[in-house]
Amino acid sequence: MKKKFFHLHKRLAPWIAIPVILWAVTGVLHPIMANWLRPSIANFFLVPKPVPSDPAILSPAEALSEKLENVHQLNLISIDNTPVYRGALANGSLVFYDAQTGEPLANAAEKYAEQLARAYLDDPDSPLISISEITEFGANYSYINRLLPVQRVKLDRADGMEVVVDLRTGKLATFDSPFKRLFAKLFSWGHTWSFLGNRDSMLRISVVLIMSLLSLTMAITGIVNLVTFRVKRKGGKKRTLKPSRKFHRILGAGSALFFLMFSISGIYHVAAKYDYDDSSQWISEHSVPLDQLVHSPREILSEVKQPVHAISLAMIGDQAHYRLALMDRKNRGANIYLSAKNLSPLENGETIFATQLACEFSGYSPEHVSKVEPITSFQRDYGFIFKRLPVVRVRFDQQAYWHYTVDTINAHMAMRTKPSDLVETISFINLHKFHFLDPISKELRDYVTAIAAASIALVSILGLILLRKRRKS
Repeated sequence: MKKKFFHLHKRLAPWIAIPVILWAVTGVLHPIMANWLRPSIANFFLVPKPVPSDPAILSPAEALSEKLENVHQLNLISIDNTPVYRGALANGSLVFYDAQTGEPLANAAEKYAEQLARAYLDDPDSPLISISEITEFGANYSYINRLLPVQRVKLDRADGMEVVVDLRTGKLATFDSPFKRLFAKLFSWGHTWSFLGNRDSMLRISVVLIMSLLSLTMAITGIVNLVTFRVKRKGGKKRTLKPSRKFHRILGAGSALFFLMFSISGIYHVAAKYDYDDSSQWISEHSVPLDQLVHSPREILSEVKQPVHAISLAMIGDQAHYRLALMDRKNRGANIYLSAKNLSPLENGETIFATQLACEFSGYSPEHVSKVEPITSFQRDYGFIFKRLPVVRVRFDQQAYWHYTVDTINAHMAMRTKPSDLVETISFINLHKFHFLDPISKELRDYVTAIAAASIALVSILGLILLRKRRKS
């Protein structure tokens, strides 16, 4: 039996060692590009500014009703100090109109993308090189960024920094330098094997899963060989192992636990991708008739006593409402809902609208809602990768998914979670990314991750060298 494990280990090595080395080497790159050599940016977030109450700003109905019948979402923003209505249509496209004249703005999307990029970089002077739209996740813009479609803005800067912004939310999707872009491409090719297809490619998922299972088999056979190994005697004396073989065994013993942690969590993570979840791209199908939006921003703002930094729309039932985000430092995420019909306030408007969105996205009944809670800062079970804040989490009882987290500002899904997702996430962040070390030190976590990956790469390389020498002899 011991010989069978030994021979299986040797037979698998030529096929699996190269993929394992690729995974391990690019695994070393991850903490380097994510933390140690991560570029810095002037502003991760932009300080909200009060919505202007200029009497010259027309109501949406006055400015847009002759051009549009319905909008999915409508916001009052500023482009080059001009008040602008940014409308999101049902087909996903954006339109921009001067809020004072109702005239469409030429090249508004490009101007707004450049304005956002300069604000995040705090760079008003560098010449603009290019603006390009990203409509799908890939090597230079991965799924971890969540937001789509987005605009990549490139300025003529010495550091080569590029910024990716979301025009619908005004948020920073990501930023990168030439060094980070190179590492991201290497990681995408060597670790997640993006050359085999998109994130939901069955070929890519299946090949990576098969290789991961074989790598786990190689690890288990290697461990069995270590445990059952006995030094043979020759002529009554112990046979001494060659230094290279001895080092391979010692390093294998030291990296065995890491190998198992990476393999098991990786297999679970890849297998979960068969259940492809694109929910982070879901948008509410409700639209708002423009003829219901007869009040100007000045009239809307006169109904509240606090400054407002954003006005958006919420279609609750068959009645349009304005959602006003208040500038309240003590109560982040504070908001007021006003009826578009008569500007009367809607009590518990955020809870009502969040529940409606969650039920729309899930198909569940409001009767199964057990709790509705706002989330105003990133936390362990809703990390920075989800980008959207503030959001509202709607919990359901006795349903496949425990909760749906929705972005009420944009009537958009943020994330959803079921028990298996939670188990997979806990497994991945702790066994694959070593986040269980965070309470001690994140710096320690990065060093341990890099050392673990490097040790696996080294033991695999030594194994290949030994195998080659054995065949030559």
